[in-house]
Amino acid sequence: MRFADVTLAGPTEVTAFYHDVLRLPVDGDAIVIGETRLHFRDTDRGAFYHVALLIPGDRFDAAHEWTRGRVELLGDVFESDDWHSRAVYFHDPAGNILELIAHRGLAENGRSGDFIAEELVGFSELGIVGDPPELLRRLEAVGLQLWDGTVAEPGRLAFVGEPGRTVILAPVGRGWMPTGRPAEPHPVELVLELDGGPVPLSL
Repeated sequence: MRFADVTLAGPTEVTAFYHDVLRLPVDGDAIVIGETRLHFRDTDRGAFYHVALLIPGDRFDAAHEWTRGRVELLGDVFESDDWHSRAVYFHDPAGNILELIAHRGLAENGRSGDFIAEELVGFSELGIVGDPPELLRRLEAVGLQLWDGTVAEPGRLAFVGEPGRTVILAPVGRGWMPTGRPAEPHPVELVLELDGGPVPLSL
């Protein structure tokens, strides 16, 4: 699974942050993040999302330095033994909770030296807020599978797709790491690249 195209609600002027601060290329109205094209549609200026961007698994330390030189981090480094990952979090100007995450052994590029924006692989995670069992049914209908978490217990997160490229299903009000801000449902349009080709979704 790959996140080919993602459209989120939010102020279009936030695009300048991704270009000027994170140094990501912009093509028309699309922010180009490796394999993912990100768009903002100025339809709900109060919307916010959880988004994780994938770092090569062998480049976390360099990416950490690169990030903290540009933004104020939300806490320190977060590590997961279960996911073999390390991550840092920060906000964009629209209030989206952004995460840079590296999974050991995934998308490693063998580079050394300073990190550059072009090394970002693409979206790693996107949080979708609503009724997790119903959202899971819709994702299973296009061939995706639950690989961690559960929809059977209230308040839990469910992780759909695969390690490193995951749709996170969250119930309304569940706190997002690391701030604990309650999750809110806001529209998402996706094009996922699956084995059978591109799959558009509106969630």
